[in-house]
Amino acid sequence: MTKCPHCFNAITADLHAWRCINQGCQLRPDMVATRFTGVQTHSRRIVKLNRPEDQPQWAPPTNLACPECRQPMRPICPTCHFELPPGWRDGEAITIAMAGARATGKSVYLGVMIKQLERLVEQMGGSLVFATERGRSTYKNIYEHALFEKRGIIQPTPVATLSDSYQREPLILSLGVFGGKRRFLVLRDVAGEDLERPVQNAQHLQFFGSADAIFYMFDPTQVPSIAGQLPDLVSAQLHEGGDPQVVLENLMRLVGTGTPKMSIILSKFDTMQMLRRVKGGPWSKIMSNTGAGFMRDPGMLTPAYDQTDGNLLHFEVQSLLHRLGAQSLVTSVVRPHTGNQLMHRFFVVSALGEAAEGERIHKRGIASFRCLDPVRWVLDAHGVL
Repeated sequence: MTKCPHCFNAITADLHAWRCINQGCQLRPDMVATRFTGVQTHSRRIVKLNRPEDQPQWAPPTNLACPECRQPMRPICPTCHFELPPGWRDGEAITIAMAGARATGKSVYLGVMIKQLERLVEQMGGSLVFATERGRSTYKNIYEHALFEKRGIIQPTPVATLSDSYQREPLILSLGVFGGKRRFLVLRDVAGEDLERPVQNAQHLQFFGSADAIFYMFDPTQVPSIAGQLPDLVSAQLHEGGDPQVVLENLMRLVGTGTPKMSIILSKFDTMQMLRRVKGGPWSKIMSNTGAGFMRDPGMLTPAYDQTDGNLLHFEVQSLLHRLGAQSLVTSVVRPHTGNQLMHRFFVVSALGEAAEGERIHKRGIASFRCLDPVRWVLDAHGVL
């Protein structure tokens, strides 16, 4: 059994669905897909089949034809009507949802992390490929083009209700075969603005509760005491950030009774490391501790997640968040009001390695720091690394 790469709901062998792909077949309003995308959606003819209760060996048809035009149909998710990649039901998906307030660097991190993961998989003797052409095109045109070709910064993620919101298309990566089964990694980005609004009836965001993991990013430069020490070291934020506590509270409501792993990620950590240059400042001594886990990067010495290093970093970052005055953020994760305690871990990352200069990456280029830690933690739990 695997999950839908869009709504993250389980796809079982008991229910199957297909959609006609013939351009000449009639389009109709698709209220199911509309609820799960947040925008008005139309679909061609859809057919659903349930496994007969008295036929345990029943198998779905392999070449189903549209009842109207007799042309081929493609498998879709029975829950949200998202078109499934070829061979999807035979594989296993690991689903990750990105979350954080505006200007926390989610999209930049995602763009760099995928490049780093590609190198790691190659080091293991495999290859990382996009499972869909739409996902490959989205990554190339939005993430890769901005970061690695133009050497600029990705523009803020558009809200989901805009018709051209690219992040409605999940990034689906094929990791290869592990344990005799093809494994996929699914990444979904979400605009910070979407999570700063009331989320009670936001069906298009309900996938958070079914995710295997959530990467929640927190930007330390939004803390006044930190920003006040860095005016000469870090350029002013180009885009206004949102309230991280509001985002986290809305996120926990969306999770509900779900059980995703929670990665709390202190982003743009290069700015914190720069505090060691502030002579006599309250953070100078802390950030000058070269033996601290948050000052070194294990890199790609080993593909596996280092539990010892991870535990040390976890407690160090938790202490840093308390020092930053973000105790409520820590409490919301450790002792949530919902009573649903999630497995969680604290991380630090710097996607670029050095603060951007306006809309441009620093002239020394990208030198990412600990970007693979959160995804390694998740993949390790699924036996992939």
